[in-house]
Amino acid sequence: MGRGRAPAGRLSMTATLFEPPRVSAPSESRSGTATALILAGLLLTLLLAALDSTIVATAMPRIVGELGGFDRYTWIVTAYLLTSTVAVPIVGKLADQYGRRPFLLGGTLFFLATSLLCSLAGSLNQLVAFRALQGVGGGVITAAVFAAVPTLFSPAARARIVGLFTGTYGLASIVGPLLGGVITDSVGWRGIFALNVPIGLVGMVILVVRYPRPGSNPVRPVIDYLGAVCLVAGITPLFLTLSLGGHGLAWDSPVLLALAVVSAAVLATFVWVERRAAQPIVPLGLLGSRGVGIPSLGMACMAAGLFATSLFTPLFLQGVAGQSATRSGSVLAPMMLAWVLASVVVGQLIARVGRVRRTAVAGMAVAACGLWLMAGMGPQTEYPVIARNLIIIGLGLGAALSSFAVAAQNAVPTNQTGVATALGTLARSMGGTVASAGLGSLLAAQLATTPVEPAVLAEALRATFLAAVTIVTLGMLATLWLRDLPLGAR
Repeated sequence: MGRGRAPAGRLSMTATLFEPPRVSAPSESRSGTATALILAGLLLTLLLAALDSTIVATAMPRIVGELGGFDRYTWIVTAYLLTSTVAVPIVGKLADQYGRRPFLLGGTLFFLATSLLCSLAGSLNQLVAFRALQGVGGGVITAAVFAAVPTLFSPAARARIVGLFTGTYGLASIVGPLLGGVITDSVGWRGIFALNVPIGLVGMVILVVRYPRPGSNPVRPVIDYLGAVCLVAGITPLFLTLSLGGHGLAWDSPVLLALAVVSAAVLATFVWVERRAAQPIVPLGLLGSRGVGIPSLGMACMAAGLFATSLFTPLFLQGVAGQSATRSGSVLAPMMLAWVLASVVVGQLIARVGRVRRTAVAGMAVAACGLWLMAGMGPQTEYPVIARNLIIIGLGLGAALSSFAVAAQNAVPTNQTGVATALGTLARSMGGTVASAGLGSLLAAQLATTPVEPAVLAEALRATFLAAVTIVTLGMLATLWLRDLPLGAR
């Protein structure tokens, strides 16, 4: 008995925290069929949320052509990304308090209902509004799925499973645009939203039947309503500032400056509220820790490298290498395939080795090398060289993402894995948004006073990729301070 007793300091620290009942037995106590079905249900629901951030891209010209409103073109995607981003940290905390099952089922049902509304939209304004609602469902699904893993699987199995889940995003990036184009050409753009319903229902039925029900909860959770409101009210104007800056609005426009000031003021209030909350939405101690804060920072830097590659590689291919739009549209496929492969393989490796820091550092280092190779490209660079560089980046980013996700979940008790994972997801979203805004502005500034010719654009992209190298390298250096606990130490 003495061997299994936690240290006194740890007991005193966690005794006041709400610890929900264990929702399931370890995966070893379930049959292989039951475990496989639960895993399939979780992957299906996560794939829905991941696909809807990519599948719409190829249908957007057809949508605008039918509904009009070209000036609000980007809001079809922005509305979804905004609401899904702000939903994740709140749902991560609530899933820790109330269990994962209600949010898995409720989030999926809400996502399917809003998908139907999107397919029935009669105007662009309606579609944007429905996409915002759909993003809430997508955020709920994302937070609940990743929070479910530690309650269902042992630490070693968890590493393997997380690798599959992080690979799902790479798969969605490959399949989404292609599937969106096929559906739009065959049945129309409304079909890309209607498709969610049969897929989602299959996943939902599996989870209803197979996902373990939570036990009774003798302790009443305390919901941090004020913290949730401040978080949404602070992140929303920040996201809009970064999304619209340099695109819809000039960086020095009064509207953008006002959004930035409001965001800063509300987020400062949020920190004040969270320091005093009994059960804060975002425990600030976790955010500042080496076990959760460092993986979150790493995910933000990793996302910066991913967005830099995704945004500027097609531009290089068309504007510098003189390739067609069709060729540039498929150029990212090698990177995403490498991403999926690395996510799965590194998950297996972590499960065997039992540590994550080495794979995280190695992944970021490989990604930085790939971006450095991208910075060395010019007008004479051939397509195979570009594909090689992208594969290197994909291998690095896929390895890093799996490592960071496992590290964050492994650093906290099971009753905090929802919020720990959600913080990483939020950091990834905001890191990508900051990178796309900052690096896009850097590129625009270099081209502002010079005619855009292939050689000039190549030099400007070189500086942009080098900036991405710097960001990813800083993330790699920060990862050296990651608290590298053995799997299952918490």
